[in-house]
Amino acid sequence: MPTTEHTINDALAAVLRGTRLAWREVNVVSSENTGMLKGSSKRPDILVTEANVSPVVIEAEVFPATTVERDAINRLSEKIRATGQTILSSIAVRLPQKLRTTPPAKLQTEIAEASDLDIALYTGSTAATATRWPSSGWIRGSVTDLSILTQSASVPPDVIEAAAENLVTGVIESAGLLKGMVRTNPGAIHKISAELKQEDGEQTRRMAATILANAFVFQEGVAGGPAELAEVKSLDELHDGETINKSALLAEWRKILKVNYWPIFDIARRILEVIPSAQSKPLIECLSSTAGKLIENRLMRSHDLTGAVFQRLIADRKFLAAFYTTPASASLLAGLAITPRRTPSGGSWENAEDVKNLRIADFACGTGTLLSTAYLRIGQLHELAGGNIEALHHDMMASSLIGCDVLPAATHLTASMLAGAHPAVKYQKSSILTVAYGMQPGGGVALGSLDLLDPQKQMEFLKITAKAAWSMGENEQKTWSALPNSSFDVVIMNPPFTRDTGHEGEKIGVPHPMFAAFSTKGTEQKLMANTTKALTQGTSAHGNAGEASIFLVLSDRMLKPNGMLALVMPLSLMSGDAWEGSRALLKERYGDLVLVSIVGTEGGELSFSADTGMGECLVVARRAATGSTRAAFLVLDKRPAFPMLGASAARQMRQLIEGSKLKKLEDGPVGGTPLRFGDDTIGQALDAPLPPSGGWNLSRIADLALAQTAYQMTSKGRVWLPSMNAAEAVDIPITVVSAIGEIGPYHMDINGKTSTGGIRGPFSIVKIKPKSAPTYPVLWSHDAHREKTLLFKPDSEGLSLKGTTSAEQTKVEKKVARVWATASHCHFNRDFQFNSQPMAMQFTPQRAIGGRAWLSIQLSTDKQEKALVVWGNSTIGLLLHWWHSNKQQVGRGSITKASLQGLPVLDVTALPHKKLAAAAKLFDDMNKKPFLPLHKIDKDPVRQELDEKFARRVLGLPKSVFGSGGALELLRRKLAQEPSIRGHKT
Repeated sequence: MPTTEHTINDALAAVLRGTRLAWREVNVVSSENTGMLKGSSKRPDILVTEANVSPVVIEAEVFPATTVERDAINRLSEKIRATGQTILSSIAVRLPQKLRTTPPAKLQTEIAEASDLDIALYTGSTAATATRWPSSGWIRGSVTDLSILTQSASVPPDVIEAAAENLVTGVIESAGLLKGMVRTNPGAIHKISAELKQEDGEQTRRMAATILANAFVFQEGVAGGPAELAEVKSLDELHDGETINKSALLAEWRKILKVNYWPIFDIARRILEVIPSAQSKPLIECLSSTAGKLIENRLMRSHDLTGAVFQRLIADRKFLAAFYTTPASASLLAGLAITPRRTPSGGSWENAEDVKNLRIADFACGTGTLLSTAYLRIGQLHELAGGNIEALHHDMMASSLIGCDVLPAATHLTASMLAGAHPAVKYQKSSILTVAYGMQPGGGVALGSLDLLDPQKQMEFLKITAKAAWSMGENEQKTWSALPNSSFDVVIMNPPFTRDTGHEGEKIGVPHPMFAAFSTKGTEQKLMANTTKALTQGTSAHGNAGEASIFLVLSDRMLKPNGMLALVMPLSLMSGDAWEGSRALLKERYGDLVLVSIVGTEGGELSFSADTGMGECLVVARRAATGSTRAAFLVLDKRPAFPMLGASAARQMRQLIEGSKLKKLEDGPVGGTPLRFGDDTIGQALDAPLPPSGGWNLSRIADLALAQTAYQMTSKGRVWLPSMNAAEAVDIPITVVSAIGEIGPYHMDINGKTSTGGIRGPFSIVKIKPKSAPTYPVLWSHDAHREKTLLFKPDSEGLSLKGTTSAEQTKVEKKVARVWATASHCHFNRDFQFNSQPMAMQFTPQRAIGGRAWLSIQLSTDKQEKALVVWGNSTIGLLLHWWHSNKQQVGRGSITKASLQGLPVLDVTALPHKKLAAAAKLFDDMNKKPFLPLHKIDKDPVRQELDEKFARRVLGLPKSVFGSGGALELLRRKLAQEPSIRGHKT
């Protein structure tokens, strides 16, 4: 007799109970029970009702499971009889048919080992408005995946968004009430600012309001709790009909402080104490109302809320360029770094000692999202293996979870988020540290976490102490003793990105933006910059790469052998010149290297952080003695919108890597290995060799067949385009620019000043006057109206500067001669705006100096320069230009002078005489025809004409490749669809 679905569901529920500690309690995970739903005799297959989060229904049927989705959808909006909670999440599960014939005694084992469950999640307040995850198709996985998805579903995305808006509104209104005290109670505002270690201002008042709101919400979570917390009153109990009395509220907070929760309530107490009673009444009422709205959704323990709002309110951290890592990005990063097979230290997830002895650090912890997500991941994996993470919470808080920040309010929030994971557990010690920053009372400066780079640790002017947010008070401890080198199993971090130079926007006039936070003076900034330079001497850190490159050095020093590195970094790490040393460090000292970027489809974000407006990448690697020759590259279509999407991408990527199932860059133009969420493709991945030097170009490429095509050309000298088979590939001579030509000077060496105001570049640059013949013509800047053809004239001229002394005049004259000697006809577009500019290279009728927008490339003959210009504007040449460029900004590719040295190009010096002549004649025939911008390459008849003639006359490609419907036409279509080329344009 077949096993009934009732029996199968009971077994599934039993297996699920073992995957999470909270579910092992009686009646948390129930199966096939009637009377669970209000006003209904319907019987959900499985109902999960964990405290403090939303209930989740699981409907399960054996394949084909024709009614399982309908049943799951119809559970939405129903209410739990016992609590009145509304069901906002339901999960449909299609079970494998083999369970029908599995004996009941073996069902739990069979279910626990199955990896072919089909899962879909529905969220929403009604069946009619439900959102399906994935939108179509199914998530294929195991009970482990079902458990983690159920935990995620207990905090529905739309509820988080609504609650976050409520919290933002409450904080802004509360901060507005504090602003009213600036005039009436300036002394109170001064004391609040002193507690937060910042000057008064909107951000300081909002920080204060956020800390208070956090305390109000947390109070509701612990009121009436176990042991001593039973005496703590809720906000409703404190309400006297009109408002809550300040003294009564503080009395409750003092009760809580006697038990635990110092990081949450002590700083909130100190803020509230200085606010006069009359002014505190509307403030308390506002915050109480805000907390009440959150409690209605039973989400008071969701760190997503407080973390998200906190980052929105801190303007100074935007100046520091340390942005909030989204919860979904944090789930992706933690999922890649902390894997189910073994703990980061190589131990067993089942073994409590292995878990307890882990050390995880974030040296720029900010709102604590990464650290708390890593802790959540560790707890899930330990409990999936049968452990009890709550029993380890005291030890994890004391020594396993280390966070540092220069902002006191940030470290308090981080500590509160970590404490909130298991609020009923007492702990005596925390390793969340507020590190000193700026000038110190005893002289010298402190650099925040970067002081950990000091190898001496005893230098008097660098001695700092860090306040640790302990449960029972603040404890001063020496940073060095708490954070020794080579002592961490995981460093997970989204460090500041600021560079120590500032030439744009709000940073103009700031001598050292990297050290300009908290109103530091110019002299302080200089001292801090000099100290940092001394500490990073001889490392991979680079000033033009910025502070993030220094934090990479710090992370490397702090990791144990075999420790896991997990960083959010600027996208320029993958291809920027200033990051060459950082790439070398990763190559030499790390294995299992994974890099993740976002292609930005439909004009989407390119970052894993909120509101950065710049490209970012994730870097995950294991500290290893042998280093890496290869890496796995994942390119996501969009930034994950919710944690379940980030976790799903991480799980798939790890399975592909561990199963050696990734396609390779060397495979030919076949595309990458897709990652899917149901039927939707969410990204592509490739395994690729790391070049001996230069950029790692596999970033922001949606169609990885283009990368494989570029690789064949640059590494094998073969034109092997998508849709061609290997036998049809044609060999062509490929070299790099530096091997065939001389690149002209950097623009500062043409008209720049030295750091002391002297003459660095010998020219002043002015526009060419009509009907004039300039001595030193210059192609200096862009003009979209005239830059549509292969040939156009210089736009400026250089006027030789006059030295103040005869010696300086002699130097100027020599510089003029050196710069003019680089003049050429061929010029390279160094900042190619793909979605508005047509030309990657151009030719000036007379020799000209390159400029800010165009770098000159001087070859031996005019014919060679013409041939190079034609190549550079052909689709194949443009492919290599795009492949080699830094695609950090929307619709734009940048190639610096240093990077141009290694740009792969056709070796025009190796062309036979007839082919070189044919290329030059092709230039002469077409140099006045206007091209369309690159993003319209598939609709550009002039580009098509150039491609066909160049492919036939110069490259010798067969007509099947360049003719109508051939591989070259397909290549144009593929390039035109790349988001990094199109940007926001359609």
